[in-house]
Order: sequence, then structure tokens, then C-alpha cells
Amino acid sequence: MQDYIDKYQVEIAPETPVNESRTFYLPHHVVKKQKNNNAKYRIVFDGSSHSPGHQSLNEVLEQGPNLLPEILATLLRFRLHKQAIICDGSQAFLQLTLSEEDRDATRFLWFRTEKDADGKTHLLNDILIYRFSRLPFGLSPSPFLLSTSLRELVSKNSDTYPLAAKQLEGNIFMDDFVMGVCTEDEASALYSEVKNLMALIAFP
Repeated sequence: MQDYIDKYQVEIAPETPVNESRTFYLPHHVVKKQKNNNAKYRIVFDGSSHSPGHQSLNEVLEQGPNLLPEILATLLRFRLHKQAIICDGSQAFLQLTLSEEDRDATRFLWFRTEKDADGKTHLLNDILIYRFSRLPFGLSPSPFLLSTSLRELVSKNSDTYPLAAKQLEGNIFMDDFVMGVCTEDEASALYSEVKNLMALIAFP
């Protein structure tokens, strides 16, 4: 959670929502992943949760069309070439900024935090209302918004990065890119173009 705060992916919400009818509080819980002697923890937000007799946030959001390619076709194309490139977008959904007017739909409760001189984070006995400033994973329209944003990025820069544009057009599955080329030189050129194209994503 502190990572969200430090990267300004969440913010303290104003006391009074801009629009009460578009305000929702997301429940959340921790998920522990144990591997050997190491444990990793992450926070999961539940957009499908609802109180009795009321709709969940995911039920009232417009989901949008499915823009994901057929995964079987993507994997078959991937196997046709000698050289393979696989990319995974880091925190891909959180690269997209939420409009100010939509942020109160992603409110949640969390402790006030502070860091000591050693940089260690401590939770204080004070509950604050936070909200997302970026698109969280787990909302029904999130896959569509990510897919259409990546398509727009590729379309606007296809003249500058033709190799990347051609490959990414049909080989993006959510935040994963699975591509194949015939030679190492082609792989190197494609890697460079994809990296430079994705670097154009800038936060407002």
C-alpha cells in the first residue's frame, strides 16, 4: 500500500465527494504468496463486493467490448519464428490516470502512515479516506481501457516505430506482449522499438 502512496497512484480523498451518487468504497484484503522461505504480500481490491440489496461497482460500470486477440492465434503466430520476445508491462493498469470526476468511485479506507529516519513505514492509529488517482486492477472496464489505450499509443506512433506497431497490433494480450521474429537482428530492432514506444507513456 505504501508503494501506491509513494508513487501517487492513490491520494487522500476530499472530505466531501464531488458527486455523492458516484461515490463507492472499495473493500480490500491482503493476499499472501509463499515461495520457499519468502512471503510476498499484495493488496486486492474487490469491485464486485456489494451490500445486500445494492449493486456492486462493477455492475454499474460500462465494461466495454472485448479487444483482446484470440489467445490461441497469438500463441500459434508466436511459434512460427526462431526468435521469441515476451514482454510484461509493469503495473500496466496503474499507468492510466483516472479523471478527477471518477476518482471518488474508487475510495477506500487505510491508515495514516509515516516514515522514520531509516525509511521504515509505520501505521498510525488514524484512519484516512484514500482514492485511486490511477486505474486499479479488478474493475470491469479495466481490460478494455488498457487495451484501447495501448492501441491508441501504437496508432499515433506507427510511423516512428513501424516494427513495433505491426507486431503489437495483434499480439498484445492484456499487459503481455508475445512476439516472434526470424533473426537476432530483427529481435534486437523490435525490442528497441517496443521499449522506446512504451517509454512515451507519460503521466499528467
